[in-house]
Amino acid sequence: MSNKERVEGEFVKPIIYGNRAYRLPEKIGQHTHRWTVYVRSYNNEKLSNYVRKVQFKIHNDYKNPIQIVEQEPFELTETGWGEFTVQIKLYFIDPQERQVTCTHYLALHTPEYPDGKGGTYVMKENYDEIIFVNPLKKVYDVITNDELVDHDNPTPWQFDHTIKEDEEFLEGLAKQSDKEVEELINAIKQIAEKNQEYREKIKEIDGNQDTGEDESGDA
Repeated sequence: MSNKERVEGEFVKPIIYGNRAYRLPEKIGQHTHRWTVYVRSYNNEKLSNYVRKVQFKIHNDYKNPIQIVEQEPFELTETGWGEFTVQIKLYFIDPQERQVTCTHYLALHTPEYPDGKGGTYVMKENYDEIIFVNPLKKVYDVITNDELVDHDNPTPWQFDHTIKEDEEFLEGLAKQSDKEVEELINAIKQIAEKNQEYREKIKEIDGNQDTGEDESGDA
């Protein structure tokens, strides 16, 4: 089979795209943050094995709102003060392969992570998958070559921060629910104990009344 022939089937390559942002020590004009928007392979491998170039389309207020990066790392760094939607378009080594477009909302304020130096940075990432349908043989050879992936050196992505937040939120709800249930059980026990005390007092009063009636009847 030649490299120009196609391999039937669907083949998936996972990617991560997102941004990292730092607050500037001092403003540059109105700009308060330095940020980098990027797209990378989910696995520790070269995205350039099958991606030819990446186009970043940022806010029109920038002098060059459309910029193309033709080598790794596929990223763009700028300074700014506002959040906006970034369009990321991937072009593949096979020019006949349709481009893939992702949209990412640039984050400057949350979620925050410690930088290990007493400060913080913002990172927001998304997980996605590129599906190659009937790729060229040369593309197939690259995207299915497991030797190009370094499984022993995983990258600590933060694309699942929303999942972690949801898990923490649900865990908090569960703890709160457990606490409320425990408080309710204790309240019910206290009510039951009070009711028992009242019943005993009523029996005692009724017993005293019966004794008084018997004594008056014998006189």
